[in-house]
Amino acid sequence: MAKKSPLKTRNGSRTELRHRIWLVFLIAVVARLAAALVLNMTLDRLPDRNYLIEGDADGYWILAQKIVAGEDFALYEPLRYVMRMPGFSAVLAVSISIFGESLYAARFFLAVLTSFAVFPAYWLGIRAKNNSTGIIAALLIALMPAYVGFSVAILSECLFATFIIWNVWAFARWVETEDSWVNVLGWGAVSGLIAAIAVYIRPSWLLLPPAVVPVVLLWGKSTLSKRLVSSGVMLLCLVGALLPWGIRNQNVTGHFVLTTLWMGPSLYDGLHPGATGDSDMTFFEQEHVNDRLSEYEVNQHYKDRAVQFAKENPWRAFELSLIKLIRYWNLWPNAAQFQNPALVITLAVSNLFLFIGAGWGIWVSRNQLWLVILCILPILYFAALHTLFVSSLRYRLPAEYPLIVMTAVGWQAIFLHFIKHETRMDMDED
Repeated sequence: MAKKSPLKTRNGSRTELRHRIWLVFLIAVVARLAAALVLNMTLDRLPDRNYLIEGDADGYWILAQKIVAGEDFALYEPLRYVMRMPGFSAVLAVSISIFGESLYAARFFLAVLTSFAVFPAYWLGIRAKNNSTGIIAALLIALMPAYVGFSVAILSECLFATFIIWNVWAFARWVETEDSWVNVLGWGAVSGLIAAIAVYIRPSWLLLPPAVVPVVLLWGKSTLSKRLVSSGVMLLCLVGALLPWGIRNQNVTGHFVLTTLWMGPSLYDGLHPGATGDSDMTFFEQEHVNDRLSEYEVNQHYKDRAVQFAKENPWRAFELSLIKLIRYWNLWPNAAQFQNPALVITLAVSNLFLFIGAGWGIWVSRNQLWLVILCILPILYFAALHTLFVSSLRYRLPAEYPLIVMTAVGWQAIFLHFIKHETRMDMDED
C-alpha cells in the first residue's frame, strides 16, 4: 500500500483545521443571531423600550442616523461635537445604509461582525500551545454568555473587544517577526492601524499601544534597529490614522483634540462628593455648565473639579478607587436591572471559569512571558484606568477577549493533567 505524502498529510491537516475554525465562526454567528432574535422579541414586549441600555445606545443610533443623513456629528443642545468617537456609529450607519433604520437588522449585523473575534483567538491559542488550544479559545469567544449577549446590544463593547483581540494578535506577529525590514515594519504599521480603529470605537485604547513598545523592544525577535524603527512606525500609524478626526475637531471647536472632549465629565463622574463608583451623570444635566461654556471649556472645567476633589479628599478618592476595583472585578453585573437570579448565576459561573482557567494558564505559560503580558495587559490596563473613572463589569468585558487565550491554555492543561493522572492510576491497578 502506497504511503501518503507527508505534504498531503500536512495539507489535509491544515484543511481540516480551516474547516474547524470556520465551523466555530458559524457557531458564534448562530449563537449571536439567536441572542439578537431573543433580545428583539423581549424589547418588543416592553412599552417605549428600544434598547437593552437606553442612554448610550440611543446616542450611538442618533449619531449613526446623522452620518447617513450627512448631518453634523453632534448630540444634544447646545450641540456637543466631540462627545463620542465616530467608529461604532459609523458601523451602525453602514447597517442603516444597507438595511434601513432597523434595530433588528443592526443587531444581526453586529452578530456577524463580532463573530470575527474567533479567528485571532484561534491563532493566539495556537501560538500559546497548539491547535487544540486555538480551537478552545475560539469556542470560548463564540459561546461565553456575556460575549454573546453584549455582541447584539447597540453598545460598543463587543465590537471594541473584537478589534482589541485583533490588535493583540497583530502585536504578537510583530514581536515574532524576525526577517526583512518590510515584514517587521509592516507588522508595526498594521498594529498601529488596528489600534487606531479600536480608538475610533472607544478612546480608552489610546494609551495601550505605547505600553506594548517595551514588550517589542525586550522580546522582539528582529534586530534592535528594526524594533526601534518599527515602534516608531506603529506610533506614527496610530496617530496618523487619528489625525483626520483631530483636524475635524480643530475645525468645529477651535482646539486640536485627538479623541473626545468627554474625559472631564467622565472623570468628575468618578471623582466628586456624591460619587459611588457607578455612573450617574445627573450633575451634568442639573448644573447646565454647557449653557455658558464651550464644549472644550466644559471638559476642562470638570477635569479641574475632579482633580481638586482628589487633592482635597485623598482618602475618599482612594476609597472610591477600591470600590471601583471591586465593581470592575465583580463576577456578576453591578446594575440593578441585571440582578435576575438566573443571569447572576450564569455570569458568576462563567466568570469563575474564565478567571480560574486564566490563572492556571498564566502559570503554565510563564516561559512565554511576552505572550502572557500581551494577553493580560488590556485587562490590567483597564482596571487601572477605571480606578479613576466609573467602573463596572461592562468596562472589563472587552479586555477579557485576549485573556480568554490564557483560559484556554489553563483548562487544557488541567484536563490533560487529569487524564494523565487517571491513566497512571489505571496502570498501577493493572
